[in-house]
Formats: sequence, structure tokens, C-alpha cells
Amino acid sequence: PSRGPADAIVTLVEFSDLQCPHCKAAQPTIEKLLLEETNTRLVFQNFPLPGHDWAAKAAGYADCIGRHSSDVFWKFVQATYDAQTDITAANADEKLNAIADAAGAKSAEVAVYAAAPETVERVQHSVDLGKAVDVSGTPMLFVNGRSIANLSGISYDELKALVDFAVKDAGPQEAKAK
Repeated sequence: PSRGPADAIVTLVEFSDLQCPHCKAAQPTIEKLLLEETNTRLVFQNFPLPGHDWAAKAAGYADCIGRHSSDVFWKFVQATYDAQTDITAANADEKLNAIADAAGAKSAEVAVYAAAPETVERVQHSVDLGKAVDVSGTPMLFVNGRSIANLSGISYDELKALVDFAVKDAGPQEAKAK
């Protein structure tokens, strides 16, 4: 799933774990950037960490929802971050179903497809992609291919400066074309 113009000068790729408190903490900064930098696109990649007991399940839900509706996907992701401290391995199905319904998805269908082998494979493909580009933790953001490993440790101004640099680095021809 992605947000922003497909032909944006700057593409951000975020590898995230819906159970990760650092990913949750980074969202307001990313959100502000997307609102202010209208020629920026965000692409989401699931990267559930092995030590998080309900993250893979949430990634499966997100994958299913994202394949059907980008708008519902972003609502689901934000609501999952918002409810993060209330979700446990024991109640994950109940909580994720409620979040999916509230976001506008049909949780009964999502729950079935979230556990399907093809969904598990897609989530694993996202994890494999992350590992191939040296993602070892979350959140990790790439700005036009350049990695920012400690996203929760940088300010909005620093992230904006990196995006501004990426725009300048794209060159005047690409900027004019877009």
C-alpha cells in the first residue's frame, strides 16, 4: 500500500511492525511530512519482528486489507498503532477484527485470508525484501533508496531536510517533469 502521487519526486519506503512502539512513535513525524510535502509518496512494507507475539498476525491483516483498499489500510494501521498497548497475543484476533471492522473492512473475511498461505508468503516476501536491504529493526525508512535506520531518533526538521536533499538530488530535469 502507498500514499501520495505515484510519480512523486521523493519515495519513502517504510519497513514497519504494527506491534513496535518505535514505529508507532514515528508515525506523527511521517504523517506531518506527507501533509506538508505533497510531492512525496510513502510505500508501506510489513516487517513483523520475531520477538513480537502478535505482529505477524497484524501484518497478515494489514496485507489483506491493503490489497482491497488503500484508504481502509491506512485507517487500520493507525488504529492498530493507537490500540497497540491493548493488544496481546491472547486477544489479538478479537482486537484486530474490531479494528478491521471499524476501519471499514469485513473482519470475518480478513481473518480467514490473513492466515492463508499466500498471505503469509506475501508478508514473508516483504520481510525478505527488508533483509535484502539490511533492515534489522523497525521502523526503517528509505528516502529515494537511502536508509534511515533510527527513524524514531530523528526530528521532523531532520527528516524534512533529508527529503529536501532528495528533491535536489533528483535534479532539475526530474523535478520539472513531475
